[in-house]
Amino acid sequence: MSELTCPIVTGNGNIYFVELLGGCITQYHPGTKKVTRFDVGGAPNGMVVKDDHTLLFCDSKKHAIRSLNILTGQTETLSNSVNGLPLRAPNDIIIDNDGNILFTCPGGSQKEGIGYMCVIDKDKKTSIIAENMYFPNGLLLINDEKNIIINETWQHRLLIGDWDKLTLKINNIRPFYHIGGTAEPDGLTLSHDNLIYAAVYGTGMVWVFDTSGKLINQIKLPGNNPTNLCFDYKNDLGLLVTEAEKGLLLSIK
Repeated sequence: MSELTCPIVTGNGNIYFVELLGGCITQYHPGTKKVTRFDVGGAPNGMVVKDDHTLLFCDSKKHAIRSLNILTGQTETLSNSVNGLPLRAPNDIIIDNDGNILFTCPGGSQKEGIGYMCVIDKDKKTSIIAENMYFPNGLLLINDEKNIIINETWQHRLLIGDWDKLTLKINNIRPFYHIGGTAEPDGLTLSHDNLIYAAVYGTGMVWVFDTSGKLINQIKLPGNNPTNLCFDYKNDLGLLVTEAEKGLLLSIK
């Protein structure tokens, strides 16, 4: 399969992931181990469940946040610009409990701090909420959504900030954990016991942290390039990890 990323599980237990280079969102059927592909075009990347019928995803090629109706296969564009300019290749996306859609726009920010984060609020307005970043990537809300973890890939570190739902701003962005080297922190997920799991591209491992930023564990994978991850409690598959070097969807129990 072409580069895999962003596994998610819907409320009814359906499993999806992205084939970025193939322009597909793919449903995986655990019972038969077969897949069903939705050809959405562009370059789909980060993805999140809105409801059992709707997935939201970043499209870095079309510079847009889009939705997929998994019953009809139809897609819509939610946002493709901010402040009158095209979005800068959206990468990862989450939704808070108030329905605000947060996403990263890292396009071209490997060597310049021109990456930023946006929010689409409940009035469907898109605004920049943090900027001057070197390839902001994976996102994760923690501590009852009071804080947000941001993977700043090309600074080889994780950041933490304070998420203010009233002003829709991220305040006091500060270092959380410095991985260093050439490692590329990518996707993030949270376990039931409030541990932070980070897919770190190039290390062949999932790194596990507590909410204070202490490294708890490193889980070795059969491939060097994990891209994203989530927990599948519905199908009892444990931690699902997409691995791009070998094109694998992994289940870790």
